[in-house]
Amino acid sequence: MRISGNWTRTSVAAIAAVLLGAAPAASADAVFGFSGWAVGYLPTAVAIDRLTDMGYDIEVAELGGNSNQLQAAATGAVQITAIAQVMDAIDQGLDSRFFMGANTNEFLLVSKADLPNCESLDGKTVGIQSTGSFVGQLAIQWLAQTCPDTKANLTVIEGSDNRLAALLANQLDSSVVDLQDWTLLQRARPDEFIITGDFTKMMPIMRAAFAAQQSFIADNPQLIEDWIRVHLDVYRESYANPDLLVEKGRDLLGEIDPDAMPSIVEAFLAAQVWPLDGGLSDREVMDTINFFNNDGEPFENIKTPADVANRGPLDKVLAE
Repeated sequence: MRISGNWTRTSVAAIAAVLLGAAPAASADAVFGFSGWAVGYLPTAVAIDRLTDMGYDIEVAELGGNSNQLQAAATGAVQITAIAQVMDAIDQGLDSRFFMGANTNEFLLVSKADLPNCESLDGKTVGIQSTGSFVGQLAIQWLAQTCPDTKANLTVIEGSDNRLAALLANQLDSSVVDLQDWTLLQRARPDEFIITGDFTKMMPIMRAAFAAQQSFIADNPQLIEDWIRVHLDVYRESYANPDLLVEKGRDLLGEIDPDAMPSIVEAFLAAQVWPLDGGLSDREVMDTINFFNNDGEPFENIKTPADVANRGPLDKVLAE
C-alpha cells in the first residue's frame, strides 16, 4: 500500500467546504494546506507572519491526515502544500512540483538502555504507526537493510505521543518517536532509554517540502521567491537564535510544556532538520523517491528528481 494512503478526486468546492470549512477568500494570495501546527513547522509560522507584514494574504488550512492534504492539493483547494507524499498525486498526473524543502526526517528509533543496536531488537516489541505509514516504513526498511535476520515484533500504536506513553508504561521495548517525544522521554526517564537508530542521520529524507502546481509557480513568481527568501532567513536566524522558535512555539503550541520547549527546539536544531540551502538537492530528492518506492508500490511515472522538483525559483534566490 502506498505510504500516504489512498486519495480520490473530488470537486474543488467540496474539498473547500469539507476540509477548509469554507471556500478560501477571493483576496487570498495563496492557501497553504498542511497537517497542522507542530514543532517542525515553527519556522513556517514565523515566515507567514513576516509574509503578512510584507502585504501578502496567506490563508492557513490545517487539514490533518495525508489523504485530506492530497485531496486538497489535487483539486486546487490549496495552492501550496508541504506534504512530501504529494508525489503520489504527481505520479498520477498532478502537475505539481516541490520548490523548496521544509524539513527533513525528525524521527528516531529509541529503546530501553540495554538494546543498543539493530540485532538486539530480535524478539523485542517495537512500536510503529502502521506498516504502511511513513513512520512504520522507517523502521521496516531500516531493519531490512541493517539486520535482515532480526525478527522484531512490530506493534501498531498510532501517534508518537501514544508510543511515548507506551514506552513510559513499559509496554514497549523500543519505538519510533519524533524528536519532540524523545526529548520528553529523556526529561521523564533520564538514562533509561537510548537511541538505537538515528533516522535523522541515517535516513535524512524529505519529511516535508513545499510544493505548488507549476501553473501557480509560473503565475506567482514573486510570491514563490519571497516564500523561499523569507523561509531561508528564518532558518538562518533560528540556528543563530533558537529563542525565535521557542517563543513562537510557546505561543502556538499550548499543549507542550513551556519549560520543555527550549530543549525540544534545540533537538530539532541539532538534527539540522531545516535546510539552510533550501534542500532539494538531487540526492535528497532521489533518496526520498527511493524511500517511497521501497514501500511495495513503486511509482509508475516518477523516475528522476526533475519529475517532482522545480529548483528554478530556489536557485534564483540562492544566486542573490
